[in-house]
Amino acid sequence: MSKIISLIQILCFILLLLIAYRLYFPPKANWTAEQQRALAITLRTKGLDLQAAKELQKYLSDYPVPVKERPGVCVTIGNIYYDKLDFANAVAYYYRAEALDPTFANDKDVPRRVVDSLTKLGRQKEAAAARKRYTALDPSLDQKEEVKNEKEPEKPAQDENLKEEK
Repeated sequence: MSKIISLIQILCFILLLLIAYRLYFPPKANWTAEQQRALAITLRTKGLDLQAAKELQKYLSDYPVPVKERPGVCVTIGNIYYDKLDFANAVAYYYRAEALDPTFANDKDVPRRVVDSLTKLGRQKEAAAARKRYTALDPSLDQKEEVKNEKEPEKPAQDENLKEEK
C-alpha cells in the first residue's frame, strides 16, 4: 500500500512540474516561417521598412531558413538599412550575406553599396580595400564603376557656375 502512495505522490509531483513549466514557458503561437516572411514583405510594401527589417531579422533568428535563402534575406535587410541611410547596419548585413555565401557578394548592387556605405561612414581605407577585393573577384565591377563615373556630371563645375551666378 505504501508503494502505491509513493507512486501517486511521484506522479503528482511530475504533474505539478509540468503545469509549472507550461505556466512559465507557454507554447509559442502557431506562427510559421512563411507567415513571418509574409509579414515582413507586407510591412515593406506598406512603407514600414524598419519594422520589416526587424521582422526579417526575427525570421532569420527564430525559423529554420534554408541555407541558400539566408544571403538574400541578409541583402534585403542591408538594402533596407542602406535606403534609410543607416550605413553601419547596411554594411553589417552585406558582410553577413557575404560570409554565408562569398559568391553572393558579387550579385546585384552589393559591392557598390558596401563601398559607398564605408565611404559615407568615413572609412576610406576600408572602402578602397573593399573596392579592390570586389574588383579582384569580378573585374567587370571596375569597368561598371568607370562607366558610372563617366556618366556622372562633374559636380565642381556646377558649383563654380552657381558661384558665378550669385
